[in-house]
This record gives sequence, C-alpha cells and structure tokens, in this order.
Amino acid sequence: MNRFKKMLPAFFSLALAAGMVTASELLHDKEIIFPEITAITIGALAAPKQSWNALKLRLLLTITAAAVSGVGLVVFIPLALVFKIPLAMLCAITCVTISGTDFLPTISACVLPVLLETRSPVYIGTVVVMTSLILLAQLLLEKLGIRDKSTFTPVKPDRQLLMLRIRQIIAASLICIMPVMTNEIFFIAPPLIVTFFEMSKSQSKLMEHSYKAALLIIIGAVSGVLSRFVFTEKFGLPLAVSAMAATAVILVSVSRTKMYFPPCGAIATLPFIISEGALLKFPFEITVGALVFVAFAYALSKERRIAIKVKRRLRPQN
Repeated sequence: MNRFKKMLPAFFSLALAAGMVTASELLHDKEIIFPEITAITIGALAAPKQSWNALKLRLLLTITAAAVSGVGLVVFIPLALVFKIPLAMLCAITCVTISGTDFLPTISACVLPVLLETRSPVYIGTVVVMTSLILLAQLLLEKLGIRDKSTFTPVKPDRQLLMLRIRQIIAASLICIMPVMTNEIFFIAPPLIVTFFEMSKSQSKLMEHSYKAALLIIIGAVSGVLSRFVFTEKFGLPLAVSAMAATAVILVSVSRTKMYFPPCGAIATLPFIISEGALLKFPFEITVGALVFVAFAYALSKERRIAIKVKRRLRPQN
C-alpha cells in the first residue's frame, strides 16, 4: 500500500500528460497541448511539498487570467513581437502580484500564446481544464494523506519586490530581442523565462543549484525530442506514448536529483507542439538559452547582493 501511495502522484502526472496529448491528436488541434501542465504536475503533485506559495483557487485564477491576457495581446494589440513579449511578461507579473502568490509559471501561460500567435479560446480552455484536473488530483492526494496540505502566506508587493520585477522584465526583454529578430524563438522558450524569474528572485535557493537546474532542462529537451522522434516519427506510435515516455524520464530525473524543478517538465513537453523539422535543433537552442538566462539571473542576483551590502554600510553614516 505504501508503494502504491508513492507511485500515485507519478501515475496522475503520466495520465494527465497522456490525456492532454491524446485529446490534441483526436481533435487535430495542437493548441490543446499546454506544456506548462507538466511543470505544474511536478510542482503540485510530484514534489513532496508544493513548489509555490499559492492556494488552489488563487493558482487557477492567476494562470487563467494570464492565459486570457496572452491571447488578448495577440488578438487586440497590433504590435511587433519584440514589444509584445515585454507586455506579456508585465501582464503575467501583474496577475501574480494581484493574486498575492509567487506562482511564476503564470509567465509561461501568458508568453506562450504570444510567441506562437495563438488566437483560439481553445488554449484558454486547456489551461483551465488541465490546471483544474491537477488541483483535483492534488486535493485527492491530500485527502488520502499522501501529501500535506500546502500553507499560504499572501505575498505583499513592497517597493523592493516591485523594483526587482521591473529589472527582471527589462533583463528578460533584452535577452529576447535577438531570438525574436532572427525568428529562433526556442532560445527564449517560456519555461526558460520562468527559470530566469525563479533564479533571480529574492532569496532564491535555486541559484545555489543552477547547474542541476540547467542539467534538468537539458534532460527535458533531449527526452522530449528523442521520445517524439523514436516513438512517433520512426515507429508511428501515438504522440501520447511519446509524451508519457518524456514525462516518465523527467519524473525519474527530478526524483533522483531530489530537485523538483517545474520548468524542466514544460521543456520536455514543448517538442510535441513544434514542427518535425525543428526537432533536431531544439535541444541545442534550449541549452544555449538556458545558459544565457542562468548567466543573467546570476548577474542580477549578484547586483542585488552588492546593492544590499552598500546600503548596510552606508546606513550607520546617515
């Protein structure tokens, strides 16, 4: 029974990934696949403790608002992509701030439809339905005593946090300029932007394990591409089989490393919405993009630490 309880979160994660991709195949609509779902399953189901400071309803409302904002930017804002991406990040961070959470996968939910020029409400419906299913699975695990109910402390947006968010958006926007201009958007895949925000936030422990985070991202990219290439493109098996294989690899990886890093799950699912011709270069672009975002996160956090030290030294003189 104990073994069954330990395996149940993984079973839910695999079932959700397979169900989402199966629905996409049956309905012939790639917009049903929302890669961040795999990230949320890692943070909400696989991790011993929920990765974010957020109540279930707030989490759902926050990511839904971000998805609506992302599609809305595509439909109603006639600007070039290089300007829409900063707006998408601003909208996402606004949703996170208003909700009082630190649920940063919201950024991916808003940026992805902008990058892919998604106009369909199907995308929004997928975000709502799949996130709701994850939260229901989480509730069931709590009822069964398999995981503890997460606590929530509202995040108050003080001046320091708001200034950090502004610097994060500016830095991430600068990184995005060249990939957008060259139309190589996987260098700035939305989960990589989430990684940057997670690493550069105040008192982030993730920076101490940046090499593990980068490794998990690379594993996610390679497993997603190989799973699709081998099982679907070569052997003709349903895409859902490939999705389950990639999800299984990333679940084993986060379990073995004891680092439940949600963005690597989204990276593993991204290959199922791209063209076959883009598969081979996907791991390379993700790897380079990850290294760039990690480097910028390190620079931003180091700058903040220096500023704090300077303030502390100057304080007694005032």
